Amino acid sequence: MTRDGGLSVRQRSILQDLKEHGFVSTTELAAKYDVSDMTIRRDARRLEQSDLARSVHGGLMLPHGTVHVAGFAGRALVDRDAKQRIAEACRDLLAPRERIFIDAGTTAHGIARVLPQDFAGTIITHSAPVIQTALHLTEATTIGLGGELLHDSQAFVGNIAISNLAGLRAETAFIGAAGVNERGFYIERNLELLTKRAIIAAADRVVLVATASKMGRSELVHLGDFHDIHVLVTDQQPPDPIAARLRAAAVDIVVA
Repeated sequence: MTRDGGLSVRQRSILQDLKEHGFVSTTELAAKYDVSDMTIRRDARRLEQSDLARSVHGGLMLPHGTVHVAGFAGRALVDRDAKQRIAEACRDLLAPRERIFIDAGTTAHGIARVLPQDFAGTIITHSAPVIQTALHLTEATTIGLGGELLHDSQAFVGNIAISNLAGLRAETAFIGAAGVNERGFYIERNLELLTKRAIIAAADRVVLVATASKMGRSELVHLGDFHDIHVLVTDQQPPDPIAARLRAAAVDIVVA
């Protein structure tokens, strides 16, 4: 049985797995769909012929390899399940045609991966992996901010990115952090600070996304305090001191 584009139902489901995880194993797919490895390899060839996937040793990955640069890919595997739950909870906060900023970083990138195929809103981002993921969201409008590319984080930053933000406004911004404690949220270096702050200032609603492993930690650069955000999406209830500060700042807490 086939659907639009000549893909079978299983092939479309495999493609969705790929969009959500970036890489899928042949063995895991065979077990999930209760078919042979040979059948999955035939599915893989069909997806590859359609330029929807690329076969690599042991499985499939998205056709464009930037999201799998070693540093970014390694960070994406840390707390992978938690990031997936956070991404799905963030997706549920959105209207079908919403204007959104998506920050750089692996947790924020997960949000782009789980957006529905028919998402018809506007995605504004300085993340190269988010731009790549948006190539598959053909109903959406995607705006890349440009600027100087940081290869390890795959983020565009600096004066060009900030200048291109001028005049843009989004209903929601999803912002990542490397650490969260009672005094606010942090990033690892100063290079991304001004770009991230400009994105926060250009959104009506700011959603901080952070796994439980980031709680109780600080990093080198203080990005903002809890009065700068409206919602925290995380995978476990925050520690009491942090939760108390969030409540005092009227921040909604969503536990995925």
